[in-house]
Amino acid sequence: MKVWVILFSLVAFWGCAMAPPPSPTSQKPISIKEANLEMVFEENEGLEINSEDAKEVRDFYRAGVQKKALAEKHLREKAYQEAMMFYEESCDLLSTVLRYIEEDTVQFPCFEGSSILFFPNLLAADNHLKIGKIQKAMGREKAAQRNWKRALFFTRQSLRFEKTEWGVSLQQEILSLLPAEQ
Repeated sequence: MKVWVILFSLVAFWGCAMAPPPSPTSQKPISIKEANLEMVFEENEGLEINSEDAKEVRDFYRAGVQKKALAEKHLREKAYQEAMMFYEESCDLLSTVLRYIEEDTVQFPCFEGSSILFFPNLLAADNHLKIGKIQKAMGREKAAQRNWKRALFFTRQSLRFEKTEWGVSLQQEILSLLPAEQ
């Protein structure tokens, strides 16, 4: 009888240990108040990082965020060519980050005891979305569609790792711009 109890206990223990963690899609999305673009900008302002000076992944991330902030400023001022240039530069820097760390997370350990909002996929998605909007306004519909498809890819990547309201709303906006076959 003791053998059966021990055997059952071991099987139950191993079964629990082997259970996969809950997927991000089954979890409640992280609130827009906890993770949003303004918060990412705020965490990465300060000393400007030039892409030539970036040596570590966090330098490329910070530089990518700072270039995106400049692009947003130019977009609000309706300086579309300059905005596109900064969005593309931001995309290049974020793609360097994504070669080494592909996941988005609300708490990325940056320094001892501190963490940052880390969303290279979501930032790249937002860049491609806005580049596409500028291209559509310039009458370049096919180029806009290509950028929106890239945006959708990056948004889905982000949501695979960290489900956020920000990512869900971005995905809905992108899907509304693409033809129904997506």
